[in-house]
Parts: sequence; structure tokens; C-alpha cells
Amino acid sequence: MARAVGRPIKPGADLLLNDDAKPAYVRLHDIGRERRPRPLQEFLNDVGGLMLSAEAPAVASFVAGKVLQRLLKTGKMRAEGQPLPGAPQGLDDAIGHLAKSGRKYEAIAGQFQALADKLLWRRGRSGPFASLNFGNTHSHAVLVGPGGMEERADLRVGAIYMDRYTRFPDHVQTQPRAFLLLSPAEISLGDSQWFSAATGTVFANDAGQSFAIRCTARPLLAVWCQVEPETNG
Repeated sequence: MARAVGRPIKPGADLLLNDDAKPAYVRLHDIGRERRPRPLQEFLNDVGGLMLSAEAPAVASFVAGKVLQRLLKTGKMRAEGQPLPGAPQGLDDAIGHLAKSGRKYEAIAGQFQALADKLLWRRGRSGPFASLNFGNTHSHAVLVGPGGMEERADLRVGAIYMDRYTRFPDHVQTQPRAFLLLSPAEISLGDSQWFSAATGTVFANDAGQSFAIRCTARPLLAVWCQVEPETNG
């Protein structure tokens, strides 16, 4: 399935970012003063280890390294018991596939399972080349960052879920971003051809570069991270 050409992608339309308002300033604390829930800390540790592995592209490791350095301080944890809409249907299937993908993914699958119902899952905007009924076949959430389980404005660690045979809208990303696939997927970055990527693939997409991703017979689950631009005040 070749990528269509000739339809411009609107600059600045970063479809993984749909904040309702400007992120609030949150005072950060050294680790230990405000503790992360254990599944979240272990998930960040294990995902970070894969993003910094020798097999990961240097650009992705550079982005992830800056995020992990900032994670040495904690933000404000969302209060337990706050009502949330719940995880998307089909997510358990994606997590189950992940758990069967190899020993190093079993722990990550268990950690994410423990976090899934504590995340605010949202539908994003559609856009160029999105699959039919896209609004009902995907969700994304922020684990750490604006609107996340851990609220802060200096970085984001997010997750994407898509049902089988779904294509995320092509869009231009506003910040350098590192990704870790927790399922197989097909990807196109910038002007590149589509390529197939296995569970555990780490890649980066630069600011101002278009991004396209789709899945076929298995649902998609991916984690991404970025450092937020500096703001005054």
C-alpha cells in the first residue's frame, strides 16, 4: 500500500498533542520527596533502558536520554480514585501480545496493565489519510506530562493504541520525539517509503518532519517521549 502524495500536511498540526489549555506550571521535586507509583517508575526504567540500548538509533537515544534525565525529578501525581473514562476496548489484546513477545517484554506488559485504567485515554483529531472511522479505532494517553498520571510541563511520555487495520493521520511533529513500538507496525518518516517494524523497534522523528504509522492484523501499542519547549513564566 503506497503512501499517497500531493496532499500537503498542515504545518504545526501535531495530532498527538490536543491539550485543552496551556500546561500548568508544576514545581518539581527530587525523587523520594514525592514518590511515583511503583508500576510507573518501573515502566519508565524499563522503557528507558530499551530506548538507550546499543541497538537504538543515536537520535532516539539522545531524545530519550534528555527525558530520563529530567525524570530524576517528579511532578504532581494525580489523586487516586479520580473518575476516568477507562482504557480502550482491545487494549488488553495488545498487552497480551506484548507479554508473549519475549521475556524482556513480560515485565513491561504487566506494568502497563497496572497503569492502563489510571490513564486519561483520549480520542485525537483526524487528518490526512486517516483510516475510516479513525475516531473510534484509536486512543492516546499521557503517562507523564500535561494531563498525565504525573502532571508536569517540561516533558511528555505518552502511549498510542490503535485497533487492527488502523492508520494514524499523517502529520508534522512539532518537537523531536522518540518512539518505542510495543507491537508490530508499519512506519513512514518524512519522505521515506513505508517499512515494517517489529515489537521493540526504537526510532525517532525530528521536529518539522511528517510522521505516518499504521497497523495490520494486530492492534498497535507504542510509547513515545519528548522534551517540551522552554516557556517563560
